[in-house]
Amino acid sequence: MRFYTSAILFCVTPLLLALATPSDQKEAAAAAEPHYDTSTTFEAMMVVTDIKEVAAGNPLSGQHLIVKPESSKAGSETTDVYLAPDDYMKDMGCNFAKGDRIQVKGSKVKFNGGSTVLAREVRMSATTLYLRDDHGVPYWTAGKS
Repeated sequence: MRFYTSAILFCVTPLLLALATPSDQKEAAAAAEPHYDTSTTFEAMMVVTDIKEVAAGNPLSGQHLIVKPESSKAGSETTDVYLAPDDYMKDMGCNFAKGDRIQVKGSKVKFNGGSTVLAREVRMSATTLYLRDDHGVPYWTAGKS
């Protein structure tokens, strides 16, 4: 009987460890993502210089806009603006292109050794893309537990 119990533990333990690993990895990735900070409010008129897609499974996966201030000169420093995961952006049907003039509202946070703006709203002409509520809670997570 003792041998039987030991054999079961020997077989089940690796299975339990394997099942626990993905959860730990998800928690580590989530912990690596910056959080919206209402004390670091950012609002500016910007020009899109590039559009970047970050693959799923990475921190801040989804669509990013690389922007520079509207009044800046060529070669000036750019800012990374994180919008939302690809699925949310597709659902909203909002597309951006290089040269677009946009107004960005969000939170400027430190991420990967630089600054990133976690966008709350992005306005282009008469269209406003709402990404987060006033507290920074993403709309794409609404209803998820």
